[in-house]
Amino acid sequence: MKGISKTIIALIVVVIVIIAGLAAYLAISHKTTTTSVTLTVVTFSGESAKFIQCAGNLFSKEHPGVTVKVICYPFSEYITEEISALEAHSTQYDIIGFSSTSAQKVSPYLICLNESMFNMTDIIMPQEDFGGIIYNTTTGKTEMIGIAYETAVYLTAYKECIFCNSTLAKEFYEEYHMNFNPTTWENWSVVLDVDSFLTTHGITKYGFLIDDHVSHGIIDAYPAVFGWYYRDCPMLTQGKIGGIPGYNIMFESYTLSGYSYPLPSFNSTAGVKALETYYDLISYEPSPSSVQICYGNFAQFYPEAAGAFIFTTQLTCLNTTERDHTYLAPLPGDYAETGTDFLGISKYSPNKQLAEEFLAFLVSPQTQKIAFLKFGKFPISKEAFQSLISNTSIPSYEREWLTQVYRGAEEAWSNPPNIPPTYPSLIPSFNNEVHCYLTGKISAEQALNTAAQDWIKAVSG
Repeated sequence: MKGISKTIIALIVVVIVIIAGLAAYLAISHKTTTTSVTLTVVTFSGESAKFIQCAGNLFSKEHPGVTVKVICYPFSEYITEEISALEAHSTQYDIIGFSSTSAQKVSPYLICLNESMFNMTDIIMPQEDFGGIIYNTTTGKTEMIGIAYETAVYLTAYKECIFCNSTLAKEFYEEYHMNFNPTTWENWSVVLDVDSFLTTHGITKYGFLIDDHVSHGIIDAYPAVFGWYYRDCPMLTQGKIGGIPGYNIMFESYTLSGYSYPLPSFNSTAGVKALETYYDLISYEPSPSSVQICYGNFAQFYPEAAGAFIFTTQLTCLNTTERDHTYLAPLPGDYAETGTDFLGISKYSPNKQLAEEFLAFLVSPQTQKIAFLKFGKFPISKEAFQSLISNTSIPSYEREWLTQVYRGAEEAWSNPPNIPPTYPSLIPSFNNEVHCYLTGKISAEQALNTAAQDWIKAVSG
């Protein structure tokens, strides 16, 4: 109990010091507002929204008369709610939340942000690039439509009590002649061997959980697996490991003569192998015919699993015991996928300049440190990351998280597309076909070929 008390006290001291630093910054700031203004942010519910509201409360101290109000909807509904308001040219929302894959859906309604307002050298750019900066096919120019306010990467989460057990490691090596430590895994076959070892020996009920939900999760999980096969196929990459920006790894990294767009990459031998691997991974968790693993329920099954492939934002879903004994590693083969969320400014906001000032405040190093210490959100600020990693008052497992996430954020290239038809067309067609395969209705080849044909129609239309 004494150790726990000291850790809690130390964390409280760290938070107080950071808030004091922010208060000093606010006290010397010359920016003030005397009129009464409400900045309204709309986003999805959860810890991120709580962090934004906390930052808004601090921002209000710098701007007397300004109130920041965060309105939340469930993740499955918030984009629809936003689009309804934006299509009506409503002024009710100043700041719009969106994800990487929905960036192009909301981009027509957002202003181009003034990059000089932000310290872009402090922002982890692989996170910002995947959704915050887009290629406008109408103007032929790159535009910054949003700022990433946290770092989120798709990594391997594993149970320290299992994988730091020397007896289990020895038994696994004797049976499979492979290293048991997830930080050393070089391919997805090792994961399947680990799943088999743990479940057949009665050590865990499930293997490593992976999202298989048809509404959205498949488009996140499949690229994470496919990245290994894609990188290993020169015919698909042509030397561009992450693919063409916007199209990313689910399309070929080049455009054939006579086409104005690249062709899908997943309807290939590499794509089929990845899908078969994905199927095998799912065989060590509840059947997708009865229960689909998703962002909302993975914590329910995690206590009986070996670990999970998750976005780092999902760590906050775990209870304290599970979270404290969970470590992080790259995806097998030493890479990651990005899943960052963004905030942009509505074209119809009457408070555009003030909204930009708030976004700059939100991603400042001091505010970003609070994001982690109070809400478990990994920073988008490099300075905040380095400060937290070197802070010995933070528990060692959290500093290990920070180290792995920072490393993964720089290698997060295994991404789905975020071109205009992604949200309305590409995601539903791909997810539905793959789900039919996962539930035994069609073959892997049929699922991927049909999805590829749908994608070609969507991008050529």
